[in-house]
Amino acid sequence: MGDENKFAFSKYKSRLIKTYFTDSGVFPSTSTSYQEFTTFINGLEKKTDQKFFKGLDKNKAFTKDDLGVVQGCYDRGLDSRFRVEETVVDRFLVRDIPNEAIKQFEYVIKLFLEFINWKKMRRVTQMRQTQANLPIAASRNDIIKILDENQVLILAGDTGCGKSTQVPQYFLQAGYRKIACTQPRRIACTALAKRVAHETLNIFGSEVAFQTRFEKTKTNRTRLLFLTDGLLVRQMLSDPLLSQYDVIILDEVHERHLGGDLLVALMKMLIQRRSDLKLVLMSATINIDLFSGYFEGAPVVQVPGRLFPIEVQYMPVKEYDIEEKKKSCKIDSAPYLKILQMIDNKYAGKERGDMLIFLNGIGEIQMLADALKEYADYSKRWIILMLHSTLSVEEQNKVFDIAPSGVRKCILSTNIAETSVTIDGIRFVVDSGKVNLLKFDTPTRSHRLAECWISRASADQRKGRAGRTGPGICYRLYSQAQMEKMDAFTPSEIKRVSLESLIMQILNMGLEMDVRDFPFLEEPNPEALKHALEIMIFQGVVDPVDSKRLTPLGTILATLPVDLLIGKMLVYGVITNEIDVILTVAAGLSVQSAFTNRSFRDYDTVQNRNSLLSDIGDAFTLIKVFREWIYLRRKRDDTKKWCRKCGIEESRLLEIVKLRRQFRQILEQAELLNTKVDKEWENLSSKERKIKLGEKRKLNLLKRKAQHQTKTRKYLKEGQHFDTILDQNDEDGPQDDINSLEFQVLVDDNEITQQLRTHKLDHDRSLLVQFIISMGLYPQFAIEDAHNNHRTGSEQFAHCATKPFAIIHPNSSLTPESLEIHKEKDGSSSNHQLIFYGLLLETIKPFLCNNTRTPALFLVLFCRNLSGYPNSIVFACI
Repeated sequence: MGDENKFAFSKYKSRLIKTYFTDSGVFPSTSTSYQEFTTFINGLEKKTDQKFFKGLDKNKAFTKDDLGVVQGCYDRGLDSRFRVEETVVDRFLVRDIPNEAIKQFEYVIKLFLEFINWKKMRRVTQMRQTQANLPIAASRNDIIKILDENQVLILAGDTGCGKSTQVPQYFLQAGYRKIACTQPRRIACTALAKRVAHETLNIFGSEVAFQTRFEKTKTNRTRLLFLTDGLLVRQMLSDPLLSQYDVIILDEVHERHLGGDLLVALMKMLIQRRSDLKLVLMSATINIDLFSGYFEGAPVVQVPGRLFPIEVQYMPVKEYDIEEKKKSCKIDSAPYLKILQMIDNKYAGKERGDMLIFLNGIGEIQMLADALKEYADYSKRWIILMLHSTLSVEEQNKVFDIAPSGVRKCILSTNIAETSVTIDGIRFVVDSGKVNLLKFDTPTRSHRLAECWISRASADQRKGRAGRTGPGICYRLYSQAQMEKMDAFTPSEIKRVSLESLIMQILNMGLEMDVRDFPFLEEPNPEALKHALEIMIFQGVVDPVDSKRLTPLGTILATLPVDLLIGKMLVYGVITNEIDVILTVAAGLSVQSAFTNRSFRDYDTVQNRNSLLSDIGDAFTLIKVFREWIYLRRKRDDTKKWCRKCGIEESRLLEIVKLRRQFRQILEQAELLNTKVDKEWENLSSKERKIKLGEKRKLNLLKRKAQHQTKTRKYLKEGQHFDTILDQNDEDGPQDDINSLEFQVLVDDNEITQQLRTHKLDHDRSLLVQFIISMGLYPQFAIEDAHNNHRTGSEQFAHCATKPFAIIHPNSSLTPESLEIHKEKDGSSSNHQLIFYGLLLETIKPFLCNNTRTPALFLVLFCRNLSGYPNSIVFACI
C-alpha cells in the first residue's frame, strides 16, 4: 500500500474535505483555517502511521444521554468534547465511505481544533509576556494612581514604549467604562481599535470600537472608542459636556495641527465644567513645558522607548543658505550613492536591512530615484521605491512588500514616514535634514511650500525608524553644529496656516466669546487673526455687527467639513438647482487629486487620460472622470484596471461618493434640500428593501472579516523599481470586494442613472456650473497675461489682485489653446475670460491650481464693487 493509502481515510480524503469544509461546515473552504487544515492533515499522514489510530473501534456503539452527550469511560475514538453534528455535514454525501475512515477523519479534525486552540493559547501567553515587557508596563500603576488623584495627566512616552495600545487598556482594567481615545488620522483609529480588540480578546465583540467620518463599529456595549480629533469636536456641538465619556485620551498631541490644538483648548474649558472628567494627553515628542504650563502644572509621566541601539553618523554635504529662494529642486545624488556603495561594501547581501531616505519634496524624490535606479540596475542589490502622497495607494503599499533574498529596498520618502507610516525591516536611515512646510502668506493669500530645516524632535523621529526591529544606523547629511541650531519642535499649524476654518469652528461652538479672547494653546499672530476675521465678514460668514456670532450662512458652512469657499459653492448649487454636479465638484476639491503622479509622468498613462480632460478646467475634468467611472461601474467593468491605465486613484473616487452623500445629508439637515434617503426607502418594494438590508449586512460582514484578517506580505521582483512595480498584476484582495459592495450600498441603479444624466453637461448647463464655481471661489480669480504665446509646453502667466505673474499649473487641464481668444485691435473682445482658482501655491514659482475659466462678464453679476467710465467700454470690478 502506498503512502497515499496508508490510513483508512486517505483515498477518500479529497471527498471528505470537500464535504466537511463548506460555508455551513466545520470551516468555509475559503478560510485560512481550511488551508491550515490541509497542511495539518498532509503532515499527519507523512509523520505518523496507522498505529496512531489504534483504539478507534469502527463497530463500537456509543451510549448518549438526552442531550446527546456520550456516556461512559473516555474513548479516544469519540469523546464528549467533540462531535460532528448532522447540521454541519451532510452524511448522505459520504454514505459509501467506510465508517472507520469517517471516524479517523473526524478524529483528525478534533486534533486539528485542539492544535489551533493550543496555538491560540500560546499566542495569548506570548502576547501577555510581550505586553509585560513593554517599557510602559513598568509605569502602569503610577499612571492609574496619578489619574485617580488628578484630573489631567500628561504622558510623554518615547517611540516604541507601547502607550497608544496599552494606556487605554489600563484604564479599562482600572474600572473606567466610557473611554474616548482620539487620533489625528482615520487609519490610526481603525488600526489601533483592531490591535486593542485583539489584545483584550474582544475581536468579535464591540467593547473596543472605532468611529471615523464614514465608518463606525460603535454600539451601546462599547467601552473604549477610538475616533478622530475632528469627530470629537463635532460631538461637542450636540453634547457640549461630552457626558458619554468619563476619560478622554488625546494621542499624538505633538503634531500641533489646527484641529488638535482646538481640541486641547476645548478640553481645558470642559474640565473646568466637569470635575468628574479625566483628561490624558499623550505623545512621543511633546513639548512638556508648554503643555504642563497650559494645564497649570499638570503631572507628567515620562516613559523611555524601546529601540535597539542606533549609530549616528554625521556626513555633512555642501550647504547653502536655506532662507534664499530655491530656483529649482535639483539635488546632488553623490552623497546618497556613496552611502549605498558603502553599505554594499561593508554588509553582506544575506544580512537583512532596508534603507529609508528622508527628502523634503516630490521633485527631489523623483530626481534622486532616477539617479539611484541606474546604480541599482548595475549592482543588482537594490530596489528603488518612492513614498509620497501623490502616489496611488497601490504604489504606496509596495514599500511594505518584501525584497528578494540578497536585495535591499531603498525607500525615498517625504516626512510621511516619520510618524504616519511604520515600515518594518528598516536598518539604515538617511536624513537630509530638510522638510517642506506649508505656510500661509496673509498679504497675498497664497500658500507657500517653503524648504526649511527640520526640528530636533523630527530628527529624533527619523533616527528612531532605524531601530525598531534591530540595531540600525542613521546617516545625517548635516553637521552636529547644524543639529544644535535647529528648533526644538516643528512650528505649530496655528502659526503658519490660514485661520478661517479655525475661527468658524470656534464661533460655531456657541461660546459667546470673541475669538481673540479664546484660550489658545499658543496665540496665533494677531494680524493673521484680524485679517481672517475681515475675510469672513467680507464673505458674509461672520456677523459684521457682532463678531462673536456666525451669520445663518456661516452656521450652515460650519457644519460642512470643507473649506469656506467650497461650502459657498454648495449653497449656490442648491439655489441654482445644480446641486448634483456641484456635490461632485465640492467633494473632488475636498480630497486629494484623483490623478496620481503617474498620470503626469508616464507617457502611456498620459495618452490614456487625454480623452478625460476638459479644456474648461480641472473641475470639469473631474466631472468627466466621475461620470465615466460610475458608467463603467454600472456595466460591471473592471474599474480598477481602467483607473490604473488612466493614472487615477480609485479610492479617492470612492471617497468622493461618500463625501457627496455626507454633504447632501448636511444640506438636508439644514433644510436646504428635501430628504432624499427617506423618500427612496419609501419607494422601495418589500423585496428591494430586503435586498438593500442584505447588502448592508454583507458589507458589514466583509469589513469585519477584513479588519481581523492577517495581511499576507507580498514579494517584490528583482529589477522592478518605482517605475515598473505596477507591471506586476496583483490579484484582487478583500478591500476590492468591500469597495465594490460599498459602492452598491451607497449608490443604487436609479441614482447612477440620475448621475449619468446630470453629469452630461450641454453648453448652457456648463455655463451655469462655471457661474456657480466662480461665485463660490470669488474673489480668487486671475486675468491672463496679454503677452502669453499660447504655445503647448510654454508657461502661461496670469495676474491675481495680490500676486502678479502667477503661472497656471502645468498639470492643470487648461491648455494654452483654450486660453486664446479673438481680440479687436483696441484689445476689446466679447470673449474675455477670467481664471478662477482654488489654490495659489508658491513652490519654486507661484502656481494657480484647481483652475476653471469663465466668461469675464460673470464677475459683473456678483462682484462687490463695479466702476464704469463715461463714454467708455472699460469698467472695473472688485
